[in-house]
Amino acid sequence: MAGDTTLSENYAFAGVYHVFDQHTDSAVPKVQFAHDDRHLLACCSLDGTISVCRLAPGPPAVLQVLRGHGGGVADFAWSLSNDVLVSASLDGTLRLWAPTDGRCIRRVPDPDGAALLCCAFQPLNNNLTVVSDTPGTPLCPSAAPRDPPKSLCDPP
Repeated sequence: MAGDTTLSENYAFAGVYHVFDQHTDSAVPKVQFAHDDRHLLACCSLDGTISVCRLAPGPPAVLQVLRGHGGGVADFAWSLSNDVLVSASLDGTLRLWAPTDGRCIRRVPDPDGAALLCCAFQPLNNNLTVVSDTPGTPLCPSAAPRDPPKSLCDPP
């Protein structure tokens, strides 16, 4: 324990807020803070949405609800600059989002229509890696978010 505090003092949860009421009927598989920003976070849900939330200043608030996936969102990741979110969905699509205005920048379908399970931005160059459940295919597009492979993307 830190200093002379007790276990109950360390876990008093003073100032805890509940800001995720919009996902009451579906599981929330991931909650993640934006890079170097302790007041901005997002969560994805199996209802097919992603919520972008602000914790401070003022009362916590949901800034955007990103809608467009036809299936549950299994994972998402923030770009290094926090200006793009990528989401991987069970509907077999990856989407790039502008979290400030909720706009879908690009939709990328899996070539085999497989559910997309997880995604990550590579921290050194912001390339994407996405993992699907296609047998024998460990990952699909690995591309910079502003220049994905043309054969895997819908027209911008």
